[in-house]
Amino acid sequence: MKITGSHEISAPPDRVFAVLTDPDCLARVMPGCKKLEAKGDDTYDLVLMAGVGPIKGEYVGTVQLADIDEPSSYRMIVDIKGKTGFVTGEGTLVLVENGSGTTVTYAGDVTIGGKIAAVGQRMHSSAAKLMTRQLFGAIDAEANAEEGTEVKHGLIRDTLRGLRRK
Repeated sequence: MKITGSHEISAPPDRVFAVLTDPDCLARVMPGCKKLEAKGDDTYDLVLMAGVGPIKGEYVGTVQLADIDEPSSYRMIVDIKGKTGFVTGEGTLVLVENGSGTTVTYAGDVTIGGKIAAVGQRMHSSAAKLMTRQLFGAIDAEANAEEGTEVKHGLIRDTLRGLRRK
């Protein structure tokens, strides 16, 4: 499955890049993330609760960042597995300054297997779009928070933030 898109974040690229590469911050903003822990060499252990339609479950695996060009871009390699299937993929994120904000463009290719693959392509695409809106809405909030300020996140709050950015 191909995943592409872009989102506008109302913060400068260096701040957005910092949020996008901070495992503590990403663990707070990533929908369903239970754990994201650095294990060295820009590789992270990931535990994620996710699902499409009636098939939901816990996925465990790794995320690796490569070809890092701070604060402009990086490549991400994902490999996670669970009882309901697996997700592997690779993609790039590119950050471009636009006035006082940043345009984040992403493109990737994801392979889904197991029971979760039995759910139709349209369901996967819809779920990916929803999770992406939630993620970037939360990233915008984190990037614009004053240092030391705790940003509140949740399904409804992050979805509304994502919709407002559209």
